[in-house]
Amino acid sequence: MRYLRADERCLICSLRQAENLLKKTITSPEKRWVIFREVFRIMSEMKWGMKPLEVNGEVHRFIMEYIKERDPFKEEKRRSNDMAMKLVEMFRPEILNSPDPVYSAAKLAVSGNLIDLGIPGWSVDEVFEKLHEAYERPFDREDFEEFRNVLMNASTLFYVADNAGEIVFDKFFIEVLKMENPSLEVVVAVRGKPIINDATIEDAKYIGLEEIATVISSGVDEPGVMLDKASEEFRKAFFEFDVVISKGQGNFEGLYEEGKKNLFFLLTAKCDFVAEVLNVPLGGKVFISSSSL
Repeated sequence: MRYLRADERCLICSLRQAENLLKKTITSPEKRWVIFREVFRIMSEMKWGMKPLEVNGEVHRFIMEYIKERDPFKEEKRRSNDMAMKLVEMFRPEILNSPDPVYSAAKLAVSGNLIDLGIPGWSVDEVFEKLHEAYERPFDREDFEEFRNVLMNASTLFYVADNAGEIVFDKFFIEVLKMENPSLEVVVAVRGKPIINDATIEDAKYIGLEEIATVISSGVDEPGVMLDKASEEFRKAFFEFDVVISKGQGNFEGLYEEGKKNLFFLLTAKCDFVAEVLNVPLGGKVFISSSSL
């Protein structure tokens, strides 16, 4: 059985995320100092063998105990969703008229993971240009033909979503998949509670995802999902559906060890650790089968 365990880089990454969250939510430098000192204590007590997303989740949950705001990234997520809905319509003709709309829509879905759509002040045209540059890059590693063959014979698809904003591109990807296979039943899982900029039920409703798929909660409050912490509804879909798409790095970290048939990972390698695991460059675009890991 393969294993994915955090190393020292994951601890450093979690500290950076903690710093960003504290700067965003706590105005008092003294209080930030006190909370950060406690973060160091918690991390010093972590045992070897944790997954990267478990490290991030534990630190995030601790900090959120000090923050009264339930969803501190709500404004950024709304901006990201609004921006992405405009961008999809700009991409729609190009993708639907491409030689292979499914492949093109998959590239757009993963490219949306590269761009921070929630930055204030960016114009739609500016973001479109940056996103199009990312979209034009090929996958660095892919098992797309295997996925296509599986898709054509599938009746059910379980899609594990990642961030707000890019979930709009996921919705469009699912639309294209259903054009390819009109009888396909799709269920999409989002986070159980707000965590960083990950998509929740609220985000899914806002973008109209329920118009084309059934939306469920993963039942977890970490930046990714692991089966032993997921809801029964999530586990049932994961094991029983014909094909599963796991979107994003956090979900990859959580589901990497699962040997399910027809499980595909669609993500951008955002850190050296995951890039090494996947054997792609930093920022590499990946659409691979679990069986090829």
